[in-house]
Amino acid sequence: MNFIESVKVAINAIWVNKMRSLLTMLGIIIGISSVIAVVAIGQGSQSAIGKEFEQFGVNRAFMSTNWQETPTDRDYFTHGDVDAIKEAFSDRLAAISPSLQDSGKIVSKKELQNISLNGVNEIYNKIETIEMMDGRFLMEGDMKAKREVVVIDEKTALEVFGRTNVLGERILVQMRYRNLSLVIVGLYKTPKVPFSNVANFEQPSNIYIPLTTMEKILGIGDRVYGIELNLEKDTNVQDTLKEIVKLVERRHGNVGKNKYRTYTAEGELEMVNKITGIMTGVIGAIAAISLFVGGIGVMNIMLVSVTERTREIGIRKAIGARHKDILMQFLVEAVIISVIGGIIGTVLGIGFSLLISMFIKIPPGVSISTIMIAWLFSAGVGIFFGIYPANKAAKLDPIEALRYE
Repeated sequence: MNFIESVKVAINAIWVNKMRSLLTMLGIIIGISSVIAVVAIGQGSQSAIGKEFEQFGVNRAFMSTNWQETPTDRDYFTHGDVDAIKEAFSDRLAAISPSLQDSGKIVSKKELQNISLNGVNEIYNKIETIEMMDGRFLMEGDMKAKREVVVIDEKTALEVFGRTNVLGERILVQMRYRNLSLVIVGLYKTPKVPFSNVANFEQPSNIYIPLTTMEKILGIGDRVYGIELNLEKDTNVQDTLKEIVKLVERRHGNVGKNKYRTYTAEGELEMVNKITGIMTGVIGAIAAISLFVGGIGVMNIMLVSVTERTREIGIRKAIGARHKDILMQFLVEAVIISVIGGIIGTVLGIGFSLLISMFIKIPPGVSISTIMIAWLFSAGVGIFFGIYPANKAAKLDPIEALRYE
């Protein structure tokens, strides 16, 4: 019996026992569809996050005190540090701004709105991409006069006022048990952040006030809690940050004491991708367990099939079928069952990933390589779990097989 005949016999045997064959495929179908859906959503999430970080800016960096090393008063950044960095790295710095951030709530007629209050300087919009819709960003005069002015986003304007023509209006911000009355001088377009389209995901809006005003509110004097930087294109970000840290360490007399930490968009992206990759792998491995269960199901049904067709095997051997012919016949049947299950599982997996993506608003990352791996894996399951039943059938003694009732 050649390979084509083996395929025909296998298909006929599967068709005769349609329901049993379908139930046999069920484990393969569930396993393949689960793995493809999980991998597709995982790859889609990584791609979406990557695009968001690209918009964030690959040359952006942030410096802060290392709180794990219990910093003392002399370790904190000062405005002198910012000026020294600006002067020493003027050829590599596109923009630099001290950063002060705190949480607060905007008092509106409806309810309190959670916001993130950011104290920055007048060139911060060269670090963060801020698309102005109306009015202006903060100016140097706002810094010098410590004006109580604010730049808010479109989302906040709509939530508080129900409209976007809000220039000159005042908003009342609750912050650290005190109320701030801030005049709106600018309105910017609310940016999208990773998973901002996910249902029930709420990202507090960012509003910007002069750094000097924030320092006056917090009463911190010359202390700077964080420094945000945007480096020029083609600048080696990591090497430059190491040099900046060394400069600050020399100014504060704590060289080599690990008092400062730096964060980059590229580094954060690598960490996020690593985490999502691990989660995808773990969940995918759990889903793949059903493939193992499905493989056992294939082996079990093939053993039943061998028992049912014992007399048929005896007749085939009696008329000249060789060991490899019988082995091929049952092995091909096991592989076909697994491959058909793999194809159905692939279609369902792609469908599930598209359905899930509609709810979480993240396009699935279905790739040809993932589908090919799924099909090869399903065929491998058929071969692995089909060898034992096929070998058992091939080893049957033809005389004993013919006597089987």
